[in-house]
Amino acid sequence: MLLRRITAGAPLRLRVALRILAAATTVVLTAALAPSCDAAATHPDAHRRVVRELGPELAIEWAQLAYDIAYGEDQFQTFRGQRAIAMMHLAMHDALQAVVPRYEGYAYRGRAPDADPLAAAATAAYQVLVATYADHREELEPLRDRWVNQARDDRRRAKGVEVGEAAARAILERRADDGWDVQGTYEFRTGPGEYQTTPPWDGFVLQPGFRAAKPFSFDDPARFRPALPPPLASADYARALDEVRVQGDSSSTVRSSDQTGYALWWMEFAEGSVGRLARRLLRERDVDLWAANRMLAHMFMALFDGYVSNWDSKYEHNHWRPYTAIRAADDDGNPSTVADADWVSLRAAPPFPEYASAHATGCAAAFEVMAQMFGNQTPFENTTLTAPPEMPTRRFRSFRAAAEECADSRVQLGWHFRYAIRAGRQAGRSVTEHVLRTTLQPRSARAR
Repeated sequence: MLLRRITAGAPLRLRVALRILAAATTVVLTAALAPSCDAAATHPDAHRRVVRELGPELAIEWAQLAYDIAYGEDQFQTFRGQRAIAMMHLAMHDALQAVVPRYEGYAYRGRAPDADPLAAAATAAYQVLVATYADHREELEPLRDRWVNQARDDRRRAKGVEVGEAAARAILERRADDGWDVQGTYEFRTGPGEYQTTPPWDGFVLQPGFRAAKPFSFDDPARFRPALPPPLASADYARALDEVRVQGDSSSTVRSSDQTGYALWWMEFAEGSVGRLARRLLRERDVDLWAANRMLAHMFMALFDGYVSNWDSKYEHNHWRPYTAIRAADDDGNPSTVADADWVSLRAAPPFPEYASAHATGCAAAFEVMAQMFGNQTPFENTTLTAPPEMPTRRFRSFRAAAEECADSRVQLGWHFRYAIRAGRQAGRSVTEHVLRTTLQPRSARAR
């Protein structure tokens, strides 16, 4: 906060230089504090001191690098990135617990109170990411080495590396053959309500086999499956179709300029927009390393599990997109719907069935983690990579209000019916509540 005030109005080159200097200072101070872990092997008070002294920077830097690599590979469109980042933070989490056991472990439950926590966490992160993105080894090694070498005691450094490797190995073994990359098969069906290909995809659907992938926090992908969408002949369906027909039209005269703006603003996935916000708030509030990394682990577990649940819903219900439904409204059996053979949405819809909204699920999941960490009524400002020039930032009164607008953006884009974004939001929150309730729980005072 102080750095931003000092550099306000300064030339860009000076601002960048000062921020680099500040980051370097953070690493140096962290290195100076790390040796206090020697006492943690025998003294509970030292445990608590170490946790307080080590800030979030290590978790933030690894989260940023993992995001950059995953986004550069496929922009998070194949679920590889969500899975890799969740595994990375879980391995880091387990490595940190081995040194100072503040929370329950996930895949690895070894104990090593004489290990260096920075070496352990950095090694765990590196091993998971290099196993997933082998071609990026040269990008990953410098960050690993910089954090591992903060340990000035050779024995503790070596023990930290050993613990990090064990934690990474445990999560990689646990997630082996989890089905995230199974493409699956799909056969288009005809008839009212059935999903049909939409331009420009020409018969392509995205990874229908992902619906059977193994979640991080539950066994059955259908556990959080929403109820059926409303029958085509119902008044609820007619109202929803009419709303998206009017609001989501590419040339709508009803959609406001603000609605058009935030429809585009929210096109970036939650992995990017909410992830950046999370890293910023963790740094601004100087959350300790254990809690910061745990929050990021929870966020990406909830995202991955939410998408598995969502894909189960999409390919189970196989519901058509508004693009198809509006053009075929004369054949849907509902006298209250109006067909428009030339209707086009504000932007082209993605290539998979409509119900429920994956974006509503993802935003609800990520923001619910933030709400539980910082309190829902936290006002904030954020940016996205898809923000239109006239709307570089948006302000929100709470995390759940942001999730609500994120979901609504899909109606304004013409991609989803209102009932699909409601179902997506509910599923996202339900999955997240389950993740938070059942994983990485605080250890009892006696266990510490």
